[in-house]
Amino acid sequence: MTFNNILWPGLLALVCITGCQKKVNNDPDTIHPDLDLTLKDAATFPLGVGVDYTAFMAGGNYTTLVKSQFDNATPGYVMKHGAIIQGNGSYNFTNADAFVNSVTGAGMSVYGHTLCWFQNNNGNYLRALLAQGGTGAPNNPSLILNGGFEAAGSGVTFLNWSVWNGGSVVSAGTGAGEMYEGARSLKAAPAVAGNPWDVQVVSDDIAMTSGTSYKVRFYAKAAAAGGKFRLSNNGGSAQYSADYAPTTSWAPYEWTFSSNNATKKIVFDMGSTPNTYYIDSISVTLANPPASAAGFAEQQLRIDTTLQHFITSMVTRYKDRVHAWDVINEPFDDNGVLRSGTSASDAFYWGDYLGDRDAAKKMLTNGDSMIAKAFRYAHAADPTAKLFLNDYAHETNTTKMDSLIALITRLKAKGVPIDGVGLQMHMTYLVSNTAIDNALMKMARLGLLVKISELDISVNLGDQQNPQTANFVLSPTMLPQQAAKFRYVVESYLRNVPGAQRYGITIWGVGDGDSWLRNRMPYHLKDYPLLWDDNYNKKDAYNEFLTGLQLK
Repeated sequence: MTFNNILWPGLLALVCITGCQKKVNNDPDTIHPDLDLTLKDAATFPLGVGVDYTAFMAGGNYTTLVKSQFDNATPGYVMKHGAIIQGNGSYNFTNADAFVNSVTGAGMSVYGHTLCWFQNNNGNYLRALLAQGGTGAPNNPSLILNGGFEAAGSGVTFLNWSVWNGGSVVSAGTGAGEMYEGARSLKAAPAVAGNPWDVQVVSDDIAMTSGTSYKVRFYAKAAAAGGKFRLSNNGGSAQYSADYAPTTSWAPYEWTFSSNNATKKIVFDMGSTPNTYYIDSISVTLANPPASAAGFAEQQLRIDTTLQHFITSMVTRYKDRVHAWDVINEPFDDNGVLRSGTSASDAFYWGDYLGDRDAAKKMLTNGDSMIAKAFRYAHAADPTAKLFLNDYAHETNTTKMDSLIALITRLKAKGVPIDGVGLQMHMTYLVSNTAIDNALMKMARLGLLVKISELDISVNLGDQQNPQTANFVLSPTMLPQQAAKFRYVVESYLRNVPGAQRYGITIWGVGDGDSWLRNRMPYHLKDYPLLWDDNYNKKDAYNEFLTGLQLK
């Protein structure tokens, strides 16, 4: 290929003035690559790597190569729905925080992956949302009166409540931060240690059915750490909860018991440990109300709401450190149609519930609803972030490519805030150069940022379901052809994507032994798709890729 040297003297002056430290080869006739450069120093665009959390946090050669060779890191799993969302719907950011802190602490950036994908979800939690009874099901109202302590009483502190012991330390919480909601809470401030029943606040009688389970739910906090109280009930034989140790922030607590009497009073026993306690928003309901299936509209609302909350939480939490996201990952099946299917394990087909299909999964639209919603939720959380749609096989599957182009054209016409497209380019060493060129040219014509997002080049072409794949033998010609293909991908990217649209190339893994392809069970254990071998030695692929990065 030829080099553009017409503007080189002026550009050289500009480079010197601006202090750019990247070394590049600009000989218009002969390639003289500097193989001592790191990949990121040779690249004129951001260079990334897909990273396994455990390997990266462990240190060693893996971590050293990531930090020394690349500008940014894409987490393979640790920022996905299944890694963050727990079985009860709560969020666990521990590993994601550690990853982001470690990567940014090394002077690299994090590329967020991924906000909405049909795999790697907490599928059990999402299916549980769908299975919950509908709001039109048999009513399950709270049986307790004045559970928010909003109504004042006469002769007692609160209407529908009595103070049996410790009245001098019981009052209404009305100060700043003393209510979970509303204008009042229950406040109890025992000054000395004693028996739990030395301070007792008791509800009116509640009609119950013996043998039926009831759930008491309330919010509580304490003025200082180290506090403790319990619940009990009165009517028939008394029953007791475990001790609660409230924190200094409002949090929900529950107690479930099977009633042994036709009436019960709920009792807060708060005399054992000195502190100041605040109680608010108490409810007493059936623990197992009769269930009826939610209607499809309600299921759709639940899935839409939980996706919006997940996207908003992720983007907001990391907005100062993560400036680009794969918002939608792999939305199309191989026929170019929005994915649909039966949710199982970690698979969950979001598009079945976000306005693109009816309850029978019949396609209602062309699939824009799910995608548009996800992009708008992400943009609302961080209007400055670059937002990408990521998918695979566009260089070999013209149907998917045509669907992607049509989709992006529609999204842009509707004002959906999409900034770029990620072409994964999980390819084989036999993919034609023309196919690579066509994919990149077509993407560039859309005017968006173009990122090669998950590049690896397989040499074992066998089906992972075929036992013969395990008998693969690497021939002497395969790795040189693979190396040439790595170089060609860079050449094509530089030739076919204008500089202003180049958001970079990400290599999907470090050493061959770390590749996801090695885990395509049961037979695909022999493949060598990356730039370093199993022992993190540079392969021919590394040198050729490095050479390609220095072309102009």
